[in-house]
Amino acid sequence: MASAFTHSAVALALGTAFRDPSPPARYWLLGAACSVFPDIDAIGYYLGVPYESVLGHRGITHSLFFAALLAAAALSFFHQLPPRERRRLWLYFFLATCSHGLLDSITMGGGGIAFLAPFENSRYSFPWQIIEVSPLSVRRFFTARGVTILVSEFAWIWAPAALFAIGCISLRRARRRVRALRQNEELKLPANQGSLVE
Repeated sequence: MASAFTHSAVALALGTAFRDPSPPARYWLLGAACSVFPDIDAIGYYLGVPYESVLGHRGITHSLFFAALLAAAALSFFHQLPPRERRRLWLYFFLATCSHGLLDSITMGGGGIAFLAPFENSRYSFPWQIIEVSPLSVRRFFTARGVTILVSEFAWIWAPAALFAIGCISLRRARRRVRALRQNEELKLPANQGSLVE
């Protein structure tokens, strides 16, 4: 798997495609939480759940079905929003959750991802594994191996995610400037028309 730091970074970058990086904080916190929550299935290691089980690691909690359910649960914190905004938020939380399985499927370790669980428990991986696999133990992160993992994640995930976020923020600001210019032009138009009539 990728580290929790990296899963959260991807979720925050995705969030900029849906809104400006501004309050409320719960928007960003829930997006990050959705991106790391699928690893709750690691509890199965301690409970004796077989890895290949649908309830095992990289099983149902890494699936598209689970992502849809978790996105709906996260959306309950925004019940006061209009339907259109709620649909956009659901999509963000869904993509943030899905990003977890996608990142795990390109790591250099572990089995594939049960994207279609619970309907089908086959495990899928991308043909290229480019990210160093992260340990489940936080303690093992503070070693030379942990540094290697972070360097790998920075190169393959953090840098592209940062570029994506900068692009989304810049595009939104450019659109806002264009809208403001159009509104200013519309406000000036009646006065210009009046002077032509005179």
